[in-house]
Order: sequence, then structure tokens, then C-alpha cells
Amino acid sequence: MSPAPTNTAPTPVIAPPQRPRALVFALAIAVLGFSMMQTLLVPALPTFMHEFTIDASLAGWILTSYLLCGAIAAPILGSLGDRHGHRKILILSLAIFVLGGIIAALAATLPVLLVGRVLQGASTAAFPLALAIVRRHTTGPAQGAAIGWLSGTLGLGAGAALVIGGIVVEALSWHWLFVTGAAMGTISIVLILAFVPASVRGEAARTDWPGTLLLSTGLLALLLAISQGGKWGWGSWAVLALLALAVAALWVLGVVERRTSSPLIDVRTLARPALAVTNGLTLFLGFVPYLFYIGLPVLLQATTASGFGQGFTVTQTGIALLPGAVLVFLGGRFAPWLIRRAGAKRTAILALAVMGLGSIGIAAAPGSLTVIVAFFSLVGLGNGIGFAVVAELVTGLVPRTEIAAALGVNGVLRTVGSALGAPVATAVLTGAAASGAGAFTTLFALAAVVSILGALFALTLRVPR
Repeated sequence: MSPAPTNTAPTPVIAPPQRPRALVFALAIAVLGFSMMQTLLVPALPTFMHEFTIDASLAGWILTSYLLCGAIAAPILGSLGDRHGHRKILILSLAIFVLGGIIAALAATLPVLLVGRVLQGASTAAFPLALAIVRRHTTGPAQGAAIGWLSGTLGLGAGAALVIGGIVVEALSWHWLFVTGAAMGTISIVLILAFVPASVRGEAARTDWPGTLLLSTGLLALLLAISQGGKWGWGSWAVLALLALAVAALWVLGVVERRTSSPLIDVRTLARPALAVTNGLTLFLGFVPYLFYIGLPVLLQATTASGFGQGFTVTQTGIALLPGAVLVFLGGRFAPWLIRRAGAKRTAILALAVMGLGSIGIAAAPGSLTVIVAFFSLVGLGNGIGFAVVAELVTGLVPRTEIAAALGVNGVLRTVGSALGAPVATAVLTGAAASGAGAFTTLFALAAVVSILGALFALTLRVPR
């Protein structure tokens, strides 16, 4: 095994910000804007289908294009932030996000709308860049609290956007969804300029273009295969060819990065056992919530005549899911306290166990609104704790000069988990009309099984002292 890389260059001493709470608030607004745009458009998908005369599979690309671009952009922009200053690259990613929102808001055709969504995907780098800034400018309990705030905000935005998106679409039009995103991006830039100190540049190095090309090719092929596997067929030549391309590109990436003096991604660091397990946990944390994001709206909006639905509107569905989103935020805030007292490993196990308990509760009584709201809140609580402990582990396991890039890779794995969750949930629910509540029981039982497997996987975590 190759020895873990060491950071031989001295770490610059950076004075703490004069207003640390304002710094965290500014970064949280940036993360909130990015996370909201993951799900803000979900309530508007039927509207897009009618507006552009497209089917559900094409409408799904309005969400998928954002995830695809984000998965590619996060590690690349994170690496650029490590080298050229996190604050500078964060502002750049938010400026691209604002431009994408303006283009999408003015779009008259689907291709133009997709261009805007691809540009918006650059904001996915906001989370790893924000955590890297926190790591550089805070220490001790203040750093743990800041990581908790940002991790909680990540989940809060995705859940709250389901409510906000429904209200905006019903009261105004789909164009205002993108106006909302662009406005939040603009506010974020202003706050960052005002309250976030300029970052110190990392070690000067040439851009790793071969690594960038290989990473982009591998991730694009992998996520395209995952997102289209259900439609094209998992055994189709197109999906198999994409998976083969993804494996080949990522394998060559590993070979090339080991021989590059200034790699885009330090694969030796990522291969360290504790970090590898941490990244594996992220797949579980990304997969499970999307089973609920896809399944619960279908369940709640089904007619009462079905025997299991609530007959809710889009807005009512979002309100029912809001407590779960709030618990994601509170879980992120609560996680630093747990980590200090129980350790990262036990906290990770607890997070996935709580998600499993929430999943079991909903699987047992999918027709009860009270059960859904209460136990989905447990899923949210566990997810918020899980995201926070993963962020804490990654930032503590890699050199300061590689934090944003490593968190970008971790974000890719979260996206891969989410991208897997969506087609799996859709496949299970295709039998909902025939089997009634049985399909939902199966879906949420699957969430419970995956959560428990994640908790067992967390037992292998060995955090170095």
C-alpha cells in the first residue's frame, strides 16, 4: 500500500474572521440556494410537460441535467478552489449559477432551458467550497458547529423547496422558480463579498487537463447510464456501453492521477481506508432519501378512493414533508455534539439506524398521514446527522490543501446515490396501481434494508486518532 501523502508545504496562518457568524450565514445562504434548486422544480414537472409538449422521460432531464453537471463540476471547481482560492471560485460558481437561472427563466424552448440548468449545476461546488472555507477560517467547537449548520442547510433546502416550488407554480408561473434561484445566487454573492475573507492561494500548479477530461467522461457516462437505465433497459447495448466507458475512463483516471505531479484528485488520499469507508457511507445517505422524495409525493397525492392515498395537492404534499426537511437541518446542528461525545463512528451508525427506524415505521403503515409525517421526520433527522458526520470526517482526513477537491468527490458519490434512488423508486412504484399500498410498503422496506446495511458498513470505519 502506498503511504498516505503528506502536505510538506507549511500551512499558512490565517486570522479568524472578525464576524464568524456572518461568515457562516453567508455560506449557508449559498448552500441553501444550490440545495433548493435540486428539488424546486419537482412540483413543476407536469407544467413543463404541458408547456413544451414533452413526455415524463424528457421532463426528467430538467432535473437530471442539473445533477450531471453538478457531479462533474463539484470536484473540478473544488480542486480549482484549493489552488486559486476557495472564495474566488465560490463566487465564480455562483455567478455561473445566476447566469443559468436567467437563461432558464427566459427560455422559450426545452433546449434553452436545459442549457440554463446545466449552468446552474455549477453551484453544486458551493457545498465543498463552503466547507473548505470553514475549515480554513474556524477552529475547535466553532468549526464543528459551522459544519453542522452547512450540512443541515443542505437537507433543509431540498425539503423546503418542495413546498416553495409548489406555491410558486400555483401562484405565479414556472419562470419564477428560476428567478427565485437567480435572486438567491445574487444575494449569496453579495453576502460572500461582504463577510467571507479572501482565500489564500494554494500551491501554484498546472491544470490537470487529462484528469479533468477523464473524470468528466467517466462521471457523465456513469450517471447517464444510471438515469436512463430504466427507460433503455439495464441490459441494453447503450447502457452496457456507457457503463463500460465509465469503468474504463475512471480506471485510466486512477492510473494517470498516480503519475501526475499535481493531480486533479489525489487517488492515494481517497484510497485511505477511513476516507474510502466515509465515501461509501455517502452512497447510502444519498440513496435512501430519494426513495422518499419520489415515493411519498405519489403516495400522498393518490386519491382517497385508492385506499392508501391522501388526495393532497402539490403544496399540501410539500407541507406534509416539511417537518422531515426541518429535522435534516436540526440533525446537522445536533451532530457536532454527538460526535464530541460518542465519536464519529458511533454517530454514523446512529444516523443510519435512525433512518432505518423511520423507514420501517412508514413501511408498516403507509396509509397513515400521522405515521408518514412522524417517521419521515426520523429519516430526515438521521440524514442530517449523517451528512454532518461525513463532512466532519472528510475535512479531518485530508490535507487542508485538498479539502474542497475531496469534498467535491464526496458530493459526486452523494449524487450517484441519489441518481440510483430515483430509477429504483420508479421501478418499484410501477406496480402501485395494481398492488395498492403494497408497492409503497416494498419501497420503504427497501429503504429500511439499505439503511441497516449502511449502519453495518459503518462498523468498518476506523478513524485514526
